[in-house]
Amino acid sequence: MYGGVKEKDLNLDIAKRLNALLKAEGIKTYMTRENDATVSLYARSALANNVGADLLVSVHNNAGNSKTSGSMTLYHPDSSKKKGNLTAYEFAQIVQKNLNKTLKSKDMGVIQRPNLAVLRTSNMPAVIAEIGYMTNSSELAKLKTDSYKQQAAEALRNAVLESLEKMYK
Repeated sequence: MYGGVKEKDLNLDIAKRLNALLKAEGIKTYMTRENDATVSLYARSALANNVGADLLVSVHNNAGNSKTSGSMTLYHPDSSKKKGNLTAYEFAQIVQKNLNKTLKSKDMGVIQRPNLAVLRTSNMPAVIAEIGYMTNSSELAKLKTDSYKQQAAEALRNAVLESLEKMYK
């Protein structure tokens, strides 16, 4: 918890906003949780695998030293995690580009993370979108606002739409 905010609550708020935006675009979505429930890392990717999801977006926020800020996107480097014309790396690049463009956040990059369970066990392009650093007081102040959370959800929606377009070109 940072500044009275729990990461799990912030993540769920952004994920619910993203879910509503994608549904408004006619995209079929699945949420791993819609309330304050604990869902194991393996159950998250299992749900996506079982429903045959095209993409998996895991919404998170980061922690580090108090001076670090920005957005980053994590992905699994296995090239078999491809769907149509889209690789996990390309999906991560699109997500990162949209986060930085919309949030005007510092670009912390697209990073390979082969050992993270959600990314390792998913069968489709999957990312962990680290929206911002909760340990940075100015970034946390933004993350607490409805407008910034909405912008984060809009950035992710735009990334999903762009990725689906590339996937099925």
